[in-house]
Amino acid sequence: MTDVLKALKSANFLVDAHGQRVAVQLSMASWETLLDWVEKQEDAAIVKAAIPKLKQLRSGSASQEWLDWDAVKGQWDED
Repeated sequence: MTDVLKALKSANFLVDAHGQRVAVQLSMASWETLLDWVEKQEDAAIVKAAIPKLKQLRSGSASQEWLDWDAVKGQWDED
């Protein structure tokens, strides 16, 4: 989190003739730090949402949302 705060504090602002902030400029390193943080937050939200479903699967009560891997692995698109 320290890196994220450092990246945010490094922002440079462009102001208009009235002194209002209208744009922000970040170094590429700061931008990538912020993108990494956002991606980690998204991943954490996905995992958090999946935990109840995984617990349900582990308990033996398979959800209709889950697909059998052997049945769908041929459809997996590898880039």
